[in-house]
Amino acid sequence: MNSLKWWGGSALIMILMVSLVVPALAQDEVDKKIGIWQNDVSVSLNMLQSSYSQNWNGGEKGSLNWTGNLDAKFEKQFTELTNWRNILKLAYGQSHKQDRDGNNQLFWEKPDKTDDIIDFESLFRWTPASGWDPYVAFTFKSLFEDLTDEYDRSITFNPISLKESAGISRPWINTEDRQLMSRLGIALIQNNRTFFLDPTGVGTETSSENSNELAVELITEYKVGALDGRVDWESKLTLTLPFIYSGKSTFEDDMDRGLLVAPLPEDIAEYSTNLDMDWENTFTANITSVIAVKLFVRWVYDKYDNTVAPAVDDTGKLLNESDVRNAIRKAGQFKQTMALGLTYKFM
Repeated sequence: MNSLKWWGGSALIMILMVSLVVPALAQDEVDKKIGIWQNDVSVSLNMLQSSYSQNWNGGEKGSLNWTGNLDAKFEKQFTELTNWRNILKLAYGQSHKQDRDGNNQLFWEKPDKTDDIIDFESLFRWTPASGWDPYVAFTFKSLFEDLTDEYDRSITFNPISLKESAGISRPWINTEDRQLMSRLGIALIQNNRTFFLDPTGVGTETSSENSNELAVELITEYKVGALDGRVDWESKLTLTLPFIYSGKSTFEDDMDRGLLVAPLPEDIAEYSTNLDMDWENTFTANITSVIAVKLFVRWVYDKYDNTVAPAVDDTGKLLNESDVRNAIRKAGQFKQTMALGLTYKFM
């Protein structure tokens, strides 16, 4: 079964690589601006607010929804043969709502998180004339606030995922209006996740678990602009096929299923080495120089979240059983956000 998954995932990766060659028609490439940093920084704030006095008789309730975003790209072609690109994405948003108590008095509920992203990638490529560019890359991902605990306890900057990768990349299209690049390589991933030890939700004592992965990855990035730069579409598809996961042996050998509160899937260990997909799409319409509409759509298939490493004690009892259950997602995950707000770009 493992070999079938391996060959099936590898075949899918190769098919996608071949299919990308088809649209790679002759293009007029953008001239390399050697020795000059190409910077693109965008800061945006989106907000929707309403409030009512205590004696308002319409029955409405106030709310405040806000999201802040920072998108930054710094790229430099040092020489004809070397290129360094850094991309940082930060986002955080909350929704504050009013409700009425037993005396019909308005009060503000605890805010709910609506967006949370910390994503940094540094990519260094050797760019020979052949167009096949060897690369090394480093990626850091986390959240400002982890609210996955079922008792609403929070942990800052959790989980943390570090990835070092190396392989070969290919810029299929590189013009002023369109860029298409793919890269195929080997990735070493280190995960750290903190979880609460008290399963009843009372205690706040925490413990951390580390895990490691070795995977094959294919990343395809596409960007196209239209209407003289007023409309942009950016897309990033990431396929990751882990073939080594340090937590897999814990599921297979160390965990005592007889001590579980409720049964886990018999083949949960295999979930950790399934093919993962992450497809992000961002559509931006610039109405004016400072007002923009942004639509973000993301689809993720991750049968088991490998940042949640199983932790067991000396008896084989699974200490973070609730977190492990929350990490199982047999169906794809979908996220969509759309916002109209103020955007300022630094070029």
